[in-house]
Amino acid sequence: MSDTINSPNEIASNLNRQSCVRALHQSRLPVILKVEAEKFIERNTLQDCGRIPPNCLKAFMIKTAQKMGLQRIIPYVKNMFKSRIGYNGYYLDCGKLFRVDLSDDIRNLT
Repeated sequence: MSDTINSPNEIASNLNRQSCVRALHQSRLPVILKVEAEKFIERNTLQDCGRIPPNCLKAFMIKTAQKMGLQRIIPYVKNMFKSRIGYNGYYLDCGKLFRVDLSDDIRNLT
């Protein structure tokens, strides 16, 4: 028998046990950023284990905060939970590769 998770309740249970998801739910981030992060989690939860890649979540949250003009909260996001920021400056979202710019220069953001 495989270790694949089949039930939506199992997936939600696994997600809620994950430290990065708990940190997001308990954070004082702006609601708009939390909503976007929740959407990211919904579309990127790994079906075989019911978890979200924390490196990708953190990179997505930083890039989204940059796009929203929320640069002041990026240090908070970086320290919200223990993980790296993406993988060598990139993260996956729905199977597509995106780059996250970690420079402090706002002109570099795309």
